[in-house]
Amino acid sequence: MFAKIDRLIFSEIASLTLVILAILSTVMFLFRILSMTDYLVLTQEGVLSLLMFVIFVVPNILKLTLPLSLLFAAAIVTVRMSGDRESEAWMSSGVSALRFCRAPLVLGLVFAVTAAASALWMEPYARQQWRKFKWIHARKGVEAILENRLQEKTFISDLFQGGGTRVALYVDKIGQDKSRFSGVFLGINSSQEGQPSQILTAETGQLRKDSESGSYDYVFELRNGRLHQPLPSGAWNVMAFDKLKISLVNMFQKQFEVGQFDANDLRSYFPAKYLEELRELRNRSDWGSNQRSVRDHTYFYEQIVVPLSCLFFPIIGVCLGLQDPRRRAGIAYLGLVAIVFIFYAFIMFSQQMAVKFVFPPEVSLFFPLVSLIVMAIVLLVWRFRHPPSTMFSEFMAREWRKLFKIAARGD
Repeated sequence: MFAKIDRLIFSEIASLTLVILAILSTVMFLFRILSMTDYLVLTQEGVLSLLMFVIFVVPNILKLTLPLSLLFAAAIVTVRMSGDRESEAWMSSGVSALRFCRAPLVLGLVFAVTAAASALWMEPYARQQWRKFKWIHARKGVEAILENRLQEKTFISDLFQGGGTRVALYVDKIGQDKSRFSGVFLGINSSQEGQPSQILTAETGQLRKDSESGSYDYVFELRNGRLHQPLPSGAWNVMAFDKLKISLVNMFQKQFEVGQFDANDLRSYFPAKYLEELRELRNRSDWGSNQRSVRDHTYFYEQIVVPLSCLFFPIIGVCLGLQDPRRRAGIAYLGLVAIVFIFYAFIMFSQQMAVKFVFPPEVSLFFPLVSLIVMAIVLLVWRFRHPPSTMFSEFMAREWRKLFKIAARGD
């Protein structure tokens, strides 16, 4: 059961965490919304598009801001208690630093479950809905082009702009039902120089509807054609084909990409399906050289590591906040920034080492967690063995001297 001190700390940290969470989430959302300005203009449904974008990014933002909010709230509350000498009074009556961490640890458990649910279930669901929303808007764009802009002997040179890709379309003749064509020219430019990267020519073409996961697509089927691709030498590589299918909706979706937030299909899976796909990736022959497969592994482990940090950040925040009231609080806040930097540096370092095949992907799961556990234990020992007047640098100097003495005796 919670005693008076536990209820006091729990209520203060919980309320302050919600305030910090709202501020951090709003700031992160405002930064991310800047990346979708073009997208809002293209969809021409500002309110609905904004709502879908909110649904898409909020789970990802919560996964990041929940641990940080809890860390800063735990530190701010204990810094205030130290400044008012409230913590000094409690500790003089026998309350240890470990007891101060009791209520924040319970709160951290609640936040860890919430962040894990947001990362492992809410975020994949939001990605699925985002993909469906993009698909519907892309299909509407294709239908508008086919209905209003496609004409005989007329170039349409501004199609499917987005993601650095531009498509030009020309047909010599169009059937009465606008489903059959002859004399088809399709130029695809995905380079920055303005030169075409691919040119497709075909004697005939056919437009038909096709279903994909319950959502129909417009498939442009070209027959008896040639594919022209430029070579670095300046020559052209020409390949003939009998039949080639092109998904117009997939091409048009490039208009609605929002930078890094358009993830691959694997990241829209729930944990059970994701793990199944990861096992299949490991069984592939190119596992030892496929960086994308490794990134999919490290991304899944990141979805676990970040929520689990909620279990250790409250302890770290409380230990840093319990300080001598005569010292400035800025030292504690500087320590918080250092802890956050170290934690995410370990995540990025382990991920990069895994992608470069130096370490297995599992290192990106255990390395950051071990770093958090070590930091939490060191700070707990610091506050458990020494009074708040002892600075962390003094504590580390004493511990190192003890280790050197033990090593000297062993020799």
